[in-house]
Parts: sequence; C-alpha cells; structure tokens
Amino acid sequence: MVMTALRDGASGGALKYFLLGILVMAAGGLVFTDVGGFFRGGVSNSDAAKVGRNTISINQFDRTVRASLNRLGLSEQQAWQLGFIREMLHGEVRTSLLEQEAGDLGVRVSNAQVAQNIQKLIQPMTQPGQRPVDVLQQILRSQGMSEAQLAYAIRREITVNMLSNAVQAGFIEASETMAEDLALFENEQRDVKYIIFRDKDFKDIEEPSEDKIRTLYEATIEAYAIPEMRKSNVVLIETEKLKDSLDISDEEIKEIYERNIASYSEPEKRKIEQVILADLDQADQIAAQAQDGVALKDAVQDVTGNTTDYIPARDIEVQELLESLREDVFTANNKAVVGPLETDLGYHVIAIKDITPAHTAALSTVKKDIREELAETRLLDAQYELANSVDDYLAAGEDIETLKADLGVDVESFPFSNSYGIGKDGKAVFTKSFGPDAQDMVTALFELGEGEASSIIELADGRMGAIIVDTIEEKSYTPFEELQDDLKKRWIDDTRRSQNKARLIEILRTAQTENQSLQNVANAEKKQAQSAKAIKRADKPKAPLTASAIQNIFQAPVGELFTIDLENGAALAVVEQSKIKDKLSEEELKAAQNDLLQE
Repeated sequence: MVMTALRDGASGGALKYFLLGILVMAAGGLVFTDVGGFFRGGVSNSDAAKVGRNTISINQFDRTVRASLNRLGLSEQQAWQLGFIREMLHGEVRTSLLEQEAGDLGVRVSNAQVAQNIQKLIQPMTQPGQRPVDVLQQILRSQGMSEAQLAYAIRREITVNMLSNAVQAGFIEASETMAEDLALFENEQRDVKYIIFRDKDFKDIEEPSEDKIRTLYEATIEAYAIPEMRKSNVVLIETEKLKDSLDISDEEIKEIYERNIASYSEPEKRKIEQVILADLDQADQIAAQAQDGVALKDAVQDVTGNTTDYIPARDIEVQELLESLREDVFTANNKAVVGPLETDLGYHVIAIKDITPAHTAALSTVKKDIREELAETRLLDAQYELANSVDDYLAAGEDIETLKADLGVDVESFPFSNSYGIGKDGKAVFTKSFGPDAQDMVTALFELGEGEASSIIELADGRMGAIIVDTIEEKSYTPFEELQDDLKKRWIDDTRRSQNKARLIEILRTAQTENQSLQNVANAEKKQAQSAKAIKRADKPKAPLTASAIQNIFQAPVGELFTIDLENGAALAVVEQSKIKDKLSEEELKAAQNDLLQE
C-alpha cells in the first residue's frame, strides 16, 4: 500500500533523509553557520549559511565581502574586529529571507522594470558620444560581474525593497498633526433643528388597480424569488468502524522492528559548549583556565571581558561538527577541554559536558509505537481502498441500499438546501454534521445534476464522504396571487412617501426663494420644531433621526435649510451651529493616535 511503502522507504536509505530534511525545514526554518557564532552543524564546509530553501556559499559570501571592503577601504582584519563581516552575513540572511517570502507571495519584477533600472544606473556615467552599452560593459568589468548577475542583483534589490518597505510602513507612527485633525473632525458637534413631515399624514390615496400592482410585481419580481433547492444524501466512510477490522500480530511488529532496526538506533551524542575567537593568545588563556576547572563561560568573560563569542552547551552528533573538529571532539574523554583548534572560522576551545553512548531501543520500549504507527498506516490504506470502492459503485450508478449492503458504509440524508447551505426553515443544513467542511459539501452539491454523485471528499475530522443529489427544485417565484395584498399596501405606502417628499421639496424651494426661516415654515405648516443638540458623526442615531440623516446633517452648510429622510417620513432641517474644539486633551490625542495607527 502507498502509506506502507512510504513508511518502509523512510526507514532507511536516501528517502529517509529526504523526508527527514522536509520535516527539519518545516520545523526549523533557519540554520546559520559558525561564521555568525549562532548554531553549529547543518551547513557544509562549502557553505557560509543555509537560509530556508537557499544556501549562501562561502565563495558567494567572500565575493560580497571583498567587494564591500574594497569600497570602504577596510582590511579583512579591521572588518572582522569591527563586527562588519558578521553584520554583512546578517544582512545576507535577512535579504534571502525577504527574497523567499516575496516569491511565496507572488511578488515578481518584470524584465522591463529591471532594464529601466539599469538604464537609470548608467545614465549619469554616460559621457557625450558614448554608447550606453559600452558604459554597461565597463561597469560589469569593474565589478567582475556578468550581465545576468547584474540583472539578478537589481531584480533582487527591487523585490526585497518592495517587501521590506511594506513591512516597515506598518511600524511608522501616525503623524500627530494628522491624528489631531482627524480627531477634531470626528468630534465635531452640531446642533440641528427640524420639522417632521410624516408619510401617514397623506390619507386620501387612491387604491391601485390590479394592472398597476402586477406591474410593480413584475418590476420587483427578484425580491420574491425562491432559489433553487437541492435535497441530498451523503455516503460516509467512518474511521472508527474501520479500526475494528485491523489485526496486528506481535510477530508482525517484531518483523518490522528487525527490518527497520536502524530507525531505532541512536548514534553517540556529546553535549559540548565552545567559544570561537580570532586571537590565539586569548584562546590559549581560556583553554588553560577551563582545564584548571573554571567554567568555560566564566573563562571567556575573564579573558575577553564579554561572552559574545561563547556558545552554550547543546547535544550534537559527529556529522554536525565541522570535519576538522570531529576526531578531536569525539575521541576526547568526558569533562575534557579540547583546543584551541584552528578552522577557517577561528580558534575553537571546546568543553565536553556529557557523553551519551550509541544505543538501540529495545523492542519492548518501541512495541507500542510500532503498533500505533502500523495501525494508522493500515487504517489509511483501508480508508482509501473503501473510498475507491465507493467511487466505483457510484460511477456505476449503484443505488444507496446496495452501497450500504455491499460496502458497509453509512448514508445520511439531508433536507433541501440552497446554494448558501441554508434550508427551507432558514437554518444551516450541513454545518452541524460537517463543520468546516460544510461549504465544500454545498459546493459539490451544486456542481452535480440530479442523481449524480461527487467524488470522495476528505473531511477535516478524518472521515471521507461523497454527496449524491437526490432531488432538485428549480428556482421559482412566489405567485402574484399570494402577494397581491402586500403589493397593494406597498404601492399605497410608496405613493404616500413620494407625495410627502414632493410636497416637502416644494416647501423647501418656497422657503429658500422667500428667505424664510425654519420657524417661519413651522408656523405656516402649524408644526412644532424639534431640536437635537451636540450630535457627533459617530453617534448612534436616536429616533426619529437615521444614520443617513446624520450624514446629511454633517454635510449641510450651517444656517441653510435642507431635507433629510426619516424612517416613516422626511424633515426640513437647519444646522444652527457647529462646534470644533480648539485643542484636544492629551488623553484624547493619544486615543486618536492609537485609533489611527490601528486603522
């Protein structure tokens, strides 16, 4: 079976290390080299660092360092002492990380954009009569680069800058001036006075004819649509039921143990702590103190004045060490101090803290794990075999009862559902049974014809299922006869509202022409003016005002008449005054800055 073969293959040979490598990359993310003094191992002698999927070779890093040092006029020794080389490696790591993330996000820089940047680069260097291509060749020769390398470097820089600028923008503090202006704007207060004109005041509305009501029905028919609904059955493959069919003997477990004995063997491990220094005299002094019983970290502090180059203790296998250190470290006695040993990275002083001998786990200690692993593998195989059988039966058009009888699967029936997974009762149809997979079931259901079955769907809870369309109710509309009374009321209400709004607009035009105040209009219409004080933009509207009315209030010029819509009518209104604070308190300003930064 697929899972069995994969497990057996993973227990030995190249496939083991391939699968292990995938797991390590997924869990670990980054492995740095000893150049930075962070971690040990995982990086070959020809690599400076391994960053995610990328590797920075020593040759590549060396070229980068030398080019930078030439520009700065620094020697290698000066750069090392100043920590410049370490910072350069950090920079290469950061750049590589951003480059990989940009690739994962789909950020791509076109050839045209690269060419445009190269043109900008060489333009200031091009003298009259010179061809740009000649200038480009001079630059490439001086930098020891090919045209492809230059194009890659520019594309990389553009890509990384795009992503890093986007990330950095999120940490830029909001301007205090902007925050204050927006806070003052949001906290503006307005006093408004208004006269209400209610729709219900228009009583003598002629009842519409059936033709008019039918015209309204046809114009708004989609409001009365009954969406297509589908009834379904779901064939379910339950994991728990398959477990009962599994039979794993002790002999089989023993056979797997012996066949994969290497998987249960652990090589010798040594817990080491170390320090890497550029100065041999300092390394000798630290080694001498450590051999006299002084803790390595204390010796480093005493000799160098800091513990920057000290690397805490960790367990390692022999292949994790640099090749030139392996024999000395793995032949030394427990508690011994090794070194100074010279490598390309400097002088190593290594203290052996503990030794774990190579060993093989006994069958009795791993028997339970082997049984569980084998059961899981067998279960997956059985599940996929049954899923294939269900697929074959469904493709052959077998009915549900035959599936249940021959294959022993469960079948669950579901009521009518629309394309959003909502039933005729307004409740979700599939959510209770399938949780996060409910939408997948709905999608599959509406991709099929009546009587058709989907392919097997893997569910989040470990089950598998296939949905079968039982019945389709096509999209329809509520009949006109059932809606006639409601449509008649709607017609009358709409007519009242339009007549009320038309009269209010006429009143507004007259008032504007004759320069009447709101109170003049109230007196003429025999209405009482109402007031709302200190309204803010963000206020929850209080009846009879609505959210749209508040928006209109803050858009209207102060002192001018305007209309606003209310829930059951309209109003003629005027903004009497607008108040904006001269200055915010420190607490208000801080809250405004936090809000702006959050946005």
